[in-house]
Amino acid sequence: MSAISFLPKSISESVSLRACISASLSAICPVEDLDGGVRVTTHCIYPSNGLVRVMVHGGLQSIVVSDDGEALGEALAAGIHIENPDKLLRGFVQQRGLMISNGVIRSLPTPMDAAPAAILHVANVAKEVAHWLYEHGGLKRRSDFRERLSGFLITEFKEQVAETRISGASQKPHTFANVISFPNGRRLIVDAASNDASSINARLVANLDVKATNDPMIDQRIIYDDAQSWNVADLNLLQLGATIVPFSNAQSVIQRIANELRTGT
Repeated sequence: MSAISFLPKSISESVSLRACISASLSAICPVEDLDGGVRVTTHCIYPSNGLVRVMVHGGLQSIVVSDDGEALGEALAAGIHIENPDKLLRGFVQQRGLMISNGVIRSLPTPMDAAPAAILHVANVAKEVAHWLYEHGGLKRRSDFRERLSGFLITEFKEQVAETRISGASQKPHTFANVISFPNGRRLIVDAASNDASSINARLVANLDVKATNDPMIDQRIIYDDAQSWNVADLNLLQLGATIVPFSNAQSVIQRIANELRTGT
């Protein structure tokens, strides 16, 4: 921590939260305004090789730092099924002096002059949580329909399909396991959703955010496993994020869409 300069306590009340955080971390971490707070990109690394980012909210006297749910999102994007993440992770997080609520890891209110330490601590815990979720038992991989979908895409599109991070309208990057890229620059997101609340929520949020960019070069489909019994309301919810396609029809639908995107029709 010796490389980090702590903020002087005499900072004027007129100085913005962003200026305060930037003054502490400008040498090592990019800082940007977002959603009424400040987002800091750290040098900590998730299992996906993405950099850990944290959100800072508060005023000039005290702040709260959170991972904005990204540690849990990393695991969900990797296809890891998690029952009641708050209950599963509460002990792990509390042992490290933090809290978790609705999948978001956050600090207690912290004095502004301790902002650098709080930011780096939350980032490190978020990284540890993501790695723990990847590695530990009690977490079962979702049904193999994801693997069958991925297998079809690799066979059909080979090196054109890959896991890709795409930023949404919020500027938050979302990881999609299967994105088909075409020579003309068009991309097709083929996103798989399992029949559980955590998967539905994660895929809905990611697709809605990307959809909101109105990027004409991106097409989106959400594939659901119609071998399972789905609630109509859940399917209607997924439909808000992108057009849904039953897995039993996915092969023919994706091939048709791919042909249209290749030719620009």
